[in-house]
Amino acid sequence: MFVIVFILTILILVVIHELGHYFAARWFNIKVLEFGFGIPPRAWGKKIGETIWSLNWLPFGGFVRLLGEDESDKDVLDDKRSFAKQDIWKRVTVVVAGVFMNLLLAWLLFYIVLAAQGFKTQLPLLTDYKFSGANEKKDTVILVNQVIAESPAAQAGLKQGDRIIAINGAPVIESGKFIEDIKANAGKEVSLSVSDIQGNDKRDTKITPRANPPEGQGALGVSLGGLETVTLSYDSPMQKLFAGPIHSYNLIGYSGKILGDTIAYSFKEKDLAPVSNAVAGPIGITAVVQQILAVENPVIPYLDFVAALSLNLAVVNVLPFPGLDGGRLFFLAIEAITRKKTHAVVEKYVHTIGLLVLLSLIVLITISDIRKLVF
Repeated sequence: MFVIVFILTILILVVIHELGHYFAARWFNIKVLEFGFGIPPRAWGKKIGETIWSLNWLPFGGFVRLLGEDESDKDVLDDKRSFAKQDIWKRVTVVVAGVFMNLLLAWLLFYIVLAAQGFKTQLPLLTDYKFSGANEKKDTVILVNQVIAESPAAQAGLKQGDRIIAINGAPVIESGKFIEDIKANAGKEVSLSVSDIQGNDKRDTKITPRANPPEGQGALGVSLGGLETVTLSYDSPMQKLFAGPIHSYNLIGYSGKILGDTIAYSFKEKDLAPVSNAVAGPIGITAVVQQILAVENPVIPYLDFVAALSLNLAVVNVLPFPGLDGGRLFFLAIEAITRKKTHAVVEKYVHTIGLLVLLSLIVLITISDIRKLVF
């Protein structure tokens, strides 16, 4: 089930992105040769009108192939419906349309998620960062890091990653105090309130701490950890109205700060492991989907996840790397500054090499994902 959901999720994100290119090209009467899901070789295709709609064997992304794009034939380049023949502002619009569609989807989904949570959301505070357009409240949450098999915690249904909210109705705000309360109730049944890390999916469970637990296991049979979090509240009418775009902006800045700190740490320690652990490919994303679907009410967490993926897809695509939309924008920027087009053959080979590098990175990230799951 989670594999099917993953495939559908990628399909939605790719189709939304490529539809941006497609409709922008059609608006300017640029001929669309092919609309493809996945990367060639082609597995199936059907021509409808003047466009081939295709499914390709490598399910990593998609593409819209335009007349005069990555083409060196002079007759094609001079065709009035060719992408290369259009004014530069039209070509820029077609290139950025896919990124805009992914941003639009992220804004819409984040708005739905925030509205469902009273325009509040909680994030792990992994680095010092000042968020914009929202009220901040910092807390420390107590999380279950490990559950020992056949322990009272395991029998009560506690899982790794659960957040402990309250014991017998009293809020839990510090792990040392929680441990003292558990020991004080050894042999007595207590009520624990737990949730996911954001305080959603709340549930109550009964558990009896052991008076004489096996050595090293503790009364409940869990190991605990504290995590600093920040609760963002979009309270004012303007904050609520623009919650989707503002939250997207906050996540882009916050994620960029975390990634920058991680890369700096990796360089300092001369260790690529932190960067590798921070990056996930198709298999890693599938594992996340599986975890989301395992919760009792997965709809809001899933929409939040899809919004984050759409936002990441927009940001990655706009990077000035050959083969990505940002790579094409880079060449268009050079043309706008110099008033001269880059030779079509040169640009074609640069983008081809870029795509090969991207495919190689996908393979390496996939291998890394497999190693994380196996080891």
